[in-house]
Amino acid sequence: MASRYESSETPELKPCRYCKTPIEKGSKRCPYCGILTPHSDVKTTLVWIGIVLFVVWVYSLFRY
Repeated sequence: MASRYESSETPELKPCRYCKTPIEKGSKRCPYCGILTPHSDVKTTLVWIGIVLFVVWVYSLFRY
């Protein structure tokens, strides 16, 4: 049976934002502490804040 990763390919690890245990970068849940979205990416967070602010701005333009 083939392994999940090729012999030369290793998963990129990042620390969980809650328990600081190294886990795979694409994980949706930390297997150790169980927190959802264990990787809080600053870039993604800023993009979502920008989208929300833009939607609020557009809504305020058409409100009156």
